[in-house]
Amino acid sequence: MTSFEFAFSLFGLLLGLSLASVLSGFARVLRARHKLRLGWATPLLGLLLIIDLVTFWSNAWDMRDAIPPNFAALLYGTAIASVYFLSASLVFPEELDEWPDLDAYFMRHKGQVLIGVMAANLLVLGARVILYGNIFTSWQSVAVPIVYTGIGILIVRSREKWFSLALIAALLAMYPVLRFLF
Repeated sequence: MTSFEFAFSLFGLLLGLSLASVLSGFARVLRARHKLRLGWATPLLGLLLIIDLVTFWSNAWDMRDAIPPNFAALLYGTAIASVYFLSASLVFPEELDEWPDLDAYFMRHKGQVLIGVMAANLLVLGARVILYGNIFTSWQSVAVPIVYTGIGILIVRSREKWFSLALIAALLAMYPVLRFLF
């Protein structure tokens, strides 16, 4: 077993549970769609979290040779994966009877989910700095975290569902663009 396999077996468990939480929440609302208004907001937030989780998984693979198999690294990685899990558990309501309109649920809980996602991303950025030193060597490496966090803050602060949806769509568009261009 490599040191990455050792460390990632713990993170992978929590990340897998995070994905399962979002997907089971989506399945739960699909089964109850005749009793509630599904809307676009909550499923798009779930999609954002899934894509961000997969991005984290991919980033962890990229950093595999630099992640030491020690207590500090395990604790730090567990903190990141735990933040993702907590965010994932808030994407869909547990009690569907209390939330017949998922857009209303989204407007109430989007801030908690997005603050968690932004915190996890900032922790990953911190991990990169810890492992590699100064990673801010190009305009993209500076601009991307600022733009991502700025859009996330706008979503958290937005009182308009349409504006939040447009911003989530912008964030979702950033993932493939950044993957293929940089």
